[in-house]
Amino acid sequence: MGIVLKQSFQNLITTYLGFGLGAVNTLFLYVNFMSDTYYGLVSFILSTAFILVPFLAFGVQNTIVKFYSSFEGEDQDRFLSWMLVLPLFLIIPITGITYFLHQQIADFLSSKNEIVSGYVWYIFIIALSSAYFEIFFSWSKVQLKSTFGNFLKEVFHRLGVTLLLVLLAFSIINVDTFLVLTVAIYVVRMIVMLLYAFGQRKPVFTLSQKRNPSKLDRQRTAIIKYSTLIIIAGSVGDFAYRYRQVYDR
Repeated sequence: MGIVLKQSFQNLITTYLGFGLGAVNTLFLYVNFMSDTYYGLVSFILSTAFILVPFLAFGVQNTIVKFYSSFEGEDQDRFLSWMLVLPLFLIIPITGITYFLHQQIADFLSSKNEIVSGYVWYIFIIALSSAYFEIFFSWSKVQLKSTFGNFLKEVFHRLGVTLLLVLLAFSIINVDTFLVLTVAIYVVRMIVMLLYAFGQRKPVFTLSQKRNPSKLDRQRTAIIKYSTLIIIAGSVGDFAYRYRQVYDR
């Protein structure tokens, strides 16, 4: 309980700090140093990216937390490694669709926000980075290490945006550079979380098959079903919330 209480208190502090930074960004910096058009563009890019996160993550971030403790030894390593690969079954086709239907997607998004057509890949990269960030964060949480990941989730990107808005206010960067660096913040956050998570427990990939099915082999179907339900539940709730924020404003 000592570890849980200590990390819960630390996570509470970082969460409130993140809310504070978000409030400063939203209520003061964005409205004073960025035009309404580009503020709307930033909001649209981020909100649309976050709608995609449950799909790209394949519900793996929740699946890790639910099933990890039910395995032991080698099965734990195989389970974690499989969780890294599972989202690729959606990410690869979605990447292909984005590449080959880029113009059609841009035209559709432009009907919601006229200037967003040139930023389709920004949306996708932020969504992909956020999805794998959540997976690596869950990887760390099941090792009972949540404080640093929560700091990255609640504070890191908001602090980065605060610094970018200050640079924008002093005309050190322009809006296009701001958008590129915003995407970079989410990518860097994912990489830092990856390094931290793998520092707690490295992935172990193996192609060998056991003669007798292991517990993991017997539970694969249940794991996939659970991940699919998480996608549906998370996507419906998140989409409804983001739809009101983005499309009905």
